[in-house]
Amino acid sequence: MEQYARLEVSLEDLRRRLAEVLDFDFQSTHSHTRRLTPYFELPDPPIQIEKWHLENAIRKTSLGQITKRELEDWASMLLMNEAYDWEGPDEDSIADRLNELALPSL
Repeated sequence: MEQYARLEVSLEDLRRRLAEVLDFDFQSTHSHTRRLTPYFELPDPPIQIEKWHLENAIRKTSLGQITKRELEDWASMLLMNEAYDWEGPDEDSIADRLNELALPSL
């Protein structure tokens, strides 16, 4: 899951790797509802998300390495999955930015 935070693997790669411990659906076509159900014990400590993770994701989007939809799904996964955490001095700005990035394009 750390590789996904760095966008080194795709959402589908993550799905394959964690098929037995994580169920999610970000592809709903009739609504913008996303679902995630973990079946694993949370890592202790959780995977720490920092500002550079967001900067990396935004850079990859601007370079065309990932799509806007992949960016939305990435931000949603980090927000919905309690294995990720951004507690610290930048937590409010990271949370705000993740929420903005997770908003579906209309």
